[in-house]
Amino acid sequence: MRSFSRGYGCVRPQVRAFDRSPVSWYSSGRMVEPYDRQKNVFVMLGVIHGDRDGRALLDKWLESAGPDMVTLEFSHYGLNFRQALGGALRQKAGEAIDELRAEGLRIEEDALDALFSYIDFPLEFTAASEYCNRRGAHLFLVDMDRFSSVNLNRMDELIAKENLRMLLGSDQCTRGRQKAMARLFLEKGIKTFPYTEEMRLRDRHMSERIGRLVKRHVPSRLVHICGWQHLCDPFGCYTALYPKKAFIYDKAQGAWAS
Repeated sequence: MRSFSRGYGCVRPQVRAFDRSPVSWYSSGRMVEPYDRQKNVFVMLGVIHGDRDGRALLDKWLESAGPDMVTLEFSHYGLNFRQALGGALRQKAGEAIDELRAEGLRIEEDALDALFSYIDFPLEFTAASEYCNRRGAHLFLVDMDRFSSVNLNRMDELIAKENLRMLLGSDQCTRGRQKAMARLFLEKGIKTFPYTEEMRLRDRHMSERIGRLVKRHVPSRLVHICGWQHLCDPFGCYTALYPKKAFIYDKAQGAWAS
């Protein structure tokens, strides 16, 4: 199996080594020293992955908030996998989709967007990279390589023609449905989505990485871009960081980071 895993690092403007040595601030995922809320601002911005309207909104959010650090729910394995194989996988998927259209299958555009956003670099990565280049800010990928490896190494299976027939003929992942579920949870506390054990492990891992960053960069203004479901955080992985939480479709762009 080909390895695409790399250490933590600042992706833009350059890749830097991220020290993995233990930090006293955390013990089993919990901070043991006080977090300085006066000097640090930590914001979790929930997005809908694969949302074609999300790119312009994310650009506006980042410019309004003006963070000096951005972290992403994205792994170095995922980045390097797409750099190496993304083009070939997109071509293979495109050929299968052309065949399905020729057979008369009605393709759901939202499902198609979600598929190609999974194969390509995520819109959040592109937007955050360009923002950090413009503003001299730092971008860190903080998600776990392990789960990325397991999921991405099944990509050939995902884009097999018969699997695409089921995936692209369904409207289960429409943006409207995602927005509705997010609003129900964020505005009314009604949870209509699962929070899995994988999500718990990943959130614990990402919160520890973010904790190290804010410990070593004081003062800091950090925005963590993640799928909106991670705002749920039922196990309190991010609680000790005193996060301000926002959904990308909220109207008051950047007001929460002031």
